[in-house]
Amino acid sequence: MKSTSVSFEAAEIRSQSPHAGTWSGSIDWRKLTTALLVFGGYYLGAKIGFALTFQPHPISVLWPPNSILVAALLLTSPRTWWLVLLAAFPAHLAAQLQSQVPLTMVLCWFISNCCEALIAAGLARYLIGGQVRFNSVRSVGIFCLTVAFIGPFLSSFLDAAFVRWNEWGQGGYWELFRIRFTSNVLAALTVAPTIVTWATIGFAWLRKRQPWYYLEASVVFLGLLSITFIVLYKFGSGADSALLFLPVPLLLWAAFRFGSFGATTAISIITFAAIWSTARGHGPFSAGSAEQSALAIQIFLIVLSVPLLFLAALIEERATTETELRESEERFRITADAAPVLIWMSGPDKLCNFFSKPWLEFTGRTMQQELGDGWAEGVHVDDIEKCLKTYVSAFDARQPFVMEYRLRRNDGEYRWVTDNGVPRHDAQGNFLGYIGACVDITDVLKKDEALHEFEERVTLAASARKAAEEEARFQRGRIDLFGRVSLLGEMTASLAHELNQPLSAIVTNADAGMLFIDKGKADRGVLREILLDMAQDGRRAQEIIRSVRSTIKNGTAIRGRINLNDIVTGVAHMVQPDAAAHSCKVQTSLTRDLPAIEGDPMQIQQVLINLVGNAIEAMLETPVSSRKVEIVTARNGDTDIHISVRDYGPGIPVEGQERIFEQFFTTKEQGLGMGLAIVKSIIEAHGGKIAAENVDGGGARFYFTLPATKES
Repeated sequence: MKSTSVSFEAAEIRSQSPHAGTWSGSIDWRKLTTALLVFGGYYLGAKIGFALTFQPHPISVLWPPNSILVAALLLTSPRTWWLVLLAAFPAHLAAQLQSQVPLTMVLCWFISNCCEALIAAGLARYLIGGQVRFNSVRSVGIFCLTVAFIGPFLSSFLDAAFVRWNEWGQGGYWELFRIRFTSNVLAALTVAPTIVTWATIGFAWLRKRQPWYYLEASVVFLGLLSITFIVLYKFGSGADSALLFLPVPLLLWAAFRFGSFGATTAISIITFAAIWSTARGHGPFSAGSAEQSALAIQIFLIVLSVPLLFLAALIEERATTETELRESEERFRITADAAPVLIWMSGPDKLCNFFSKPWLEFTGRTMQQELGDGWAEGVHVDDIEKCLKTYVSAFDARQPFVMEYRLRRNDGEYRWVTDNGVPRHDAQGNFLGYIGACVDITDVLKKDEALHEFEERVTLAASARKAAEEEARFQRGRIDLFGRVSLLGEMTASLAHELNQPLSAIVTNADAGMLFIDKGKADRGVLREILLDMAQDGRRAQEIIRSVRSTIKNGTAIRGRINLNDIVTGVAHMVQPDAAAHSCKVQTSLTRDLPAIEGDPMQIQQVLINLVGNAIEAMLETPVSSRKVEIVTARNGDTDIHISVRDYGPGIPVEGQERIFEQFFTTKEQGLGMGLAIVKSIIEAHGGKIAAENVDGGGARFYFTLPATKES
């Protein structure tokens, strides 16, 4: 069931659409329903408020109309607030005149009530950024500040002045201010939250629950009514004040089990029971004068309500965050299990704590058997010492590593694998362990040996040149069948790095979300941005894996017509968080109406991500004010498109300018030397050329050209 507020705003949107005439009847009925609900609620609240008034002061201990008006504004779009205020006016007029209030006092009170409602609802919606929900600590904090304090505080100045001006009732200005302020604060903390929670989640919550949940709710609230009746009605004014704590366990039960819905309902029960009992001379608050009793009730209920609202919000917020984190971890596992490589992860203690499904299927062992150092049991006895030495030395140095060893397959055969591992760190730079990927290269090695044998036979068979050439073409055709596996072997050195970036971002965002919650500074908007980033990183990892799987399965990447400006714009947005973390700006200069190119968008995107990432890392020692990456697209004649990525770092060392695109050559302490080599192979596979140069004024520029697609 949609909440009232959602329905009202949806109706408003439809009214502005070109086909609004079709829905005019529905819109009118919704507005009429809104007006009738506001009229009835305000009138009933006013009658209750007059019934709870302690004479001789003309101000109620609990004045519900203002809170009902605030709740209506919080549940509706600001575009319909005029309708809410208009519907409340006749209800206010009828209730006040029936109580023999002078007309001028009636009008003055309506003005002050409207001021309070507009100030409170306007500030709350502005600071929260939308509708008020009691499912986060931030929302409850803003509600208490704006609706329960600022609104009543500011309007009480006006209200007390109106009372003195009309000479209605007794008491001085500041006495009237205090009574009116505490009365409206209490109503804001009890009436408004109850209405908002019931309208937004209450009825939907009840429909989705199992029968035993209704039984539990009935036990809690009936028990609360019973204990409240005994404590606040049966016991006299001389009863021990410690008895007031008897309902607390049930209040906590309601908050823990039913969230903000249960907490607000329980608070309302306590509030009306306390005021009703005291008005009849019963309970621990009835010992003093009417003013003293009213103030004691208000302080007790205010102090009880605020912590309970925060507790319920904290419980809901933590439950939501834990659910989202579980879903994020599940998405990571699904991604890892879908990868065409064997993925593993280890913690800071060097012990492995995760293996993907392809790893377990390859080894034929269970997760429990592989965890810790159990995976080493599958390594060939002749390779285990070298394997562990490489792993431990790289781990201690926090350096990436690449090693080859024989791993026992589920059928008992030992297969050669290449294992690539890279360190993982959180947002604060703390070391978290390693993530790695293994690829079976046995067939590649066998084909390589077969190729060498074939070349020897061709050399020895020079006398039968024609036959040898035919045989060579045949063998080359067979080798091409394994070309995509060879390509995977070439890309393996960077696959772990490419997967590590989105996977590490997922882990970092999850840790950041938990840190926000643990420090009590959780912001729903910030958490939503964190989860959106995690989903985007997960999709990016899936796209990398999809591209590799497609290459293996089909022999070629999936190609199509590409708009390079769109690719550049997407990459600039994708690297923005990493650039911001390094205080670096990413700027683009895009030539309009570029012709399309033919290629794999995923591979071109990886080329740009690699070049931009290198540019950002090259400026770690550059002053913050000069850290900037420029991406430029332009025409290069009529047939080619030119793309360049420039940084303002130290430039390319002289000794590395000729070898910058060679495999396993790197100028980074932690580099593998495969990134630019793969970039070059991708560009050349697309029929293009790539080069690099140092630029006057500092920094380096990497640029490449790609052939444009001929227009049909």
